[in-house]
Amino acid sequence: MILEGIKALTIYEVEKVQVLFIKELSTSQDLVLDMQAIEKIDMVGIQLLLSLVKSAETNEKNVSFSNITDSVLQQIKICHCQHALGITNE
Repeated sequence: MILEGIKALTIYEVEKVQVLFIKELSTSQDLVLDMQAIEKIDMVGIQLLLSLVKSAETNEKNVSFSNITDSVLQQIKICHCQHALGITNE
């Protein structure tokens, strides 16, 4: 899933992105989220990703992330959330 037209996962975008995640999760068994266009993330965005992973696990589905930008990865690591998000090799 590519987040077209979305360059940030911040408090200002999470509501519309959450709707996309819910729709995609309801129709897919495995969701690969392509993060290449995401340049900025804040704690609310990270919480949304954590919620997505938790919801997927509850419904016996899988979520993974690809093409994570360095700036986003740095923020995820600062929060020590990379393992909870399944990001282990970056």
